[in-house]
Order: sequence, then C-alpha cells, then structure tokens
Amino acid sequence: MLFLAVLLSCLGCSMFFYFQATFSGLGRKRWALAGLMFGPLAWPMFTMKKRVQSARFISIQSVLFNA
Repeated sequence: MLFLAVLLSCLGCSMFFYFQATFSGLGRKRWALAGLMFGPLAWPMFTMKKRVQSARFISIQSVLFNA
C-alpha cells in the first residue's frame, strides 16, 4: 500500500513538472524525469532553473516593463 502511494506521488510529480516545464519553456523530458526520480524534492531545483532562465532572458532583451 505504501509502495503504491509513493509510486502515485512520483507519477503525479512527474506530470506536474512536465506541464510546468512546458509553460516555462524548459526541457520537458528532463524535468518530468526529475519529478519521477526525486518527487517533490525537485521543486527547489526547478524554481532556481526557472529564475536563472528568466534572468538570462531579461539580460539579453534588456527591457523589462513592470505592470
């Protein structure tokens, strides 16, 4: 029973990271695999990668409009 709960949690995290990576413009397969392997422990890595990617994009474009 515990194994099934852990498996469903990892599959859910995998789907979550896949969709979040799609919306963020990051590698979908890479983050789905990270979600499958590490589960919710991959969240800090994902947010840091997303922050670095957006900072890199902003520095390249060099114009940022705040609403």
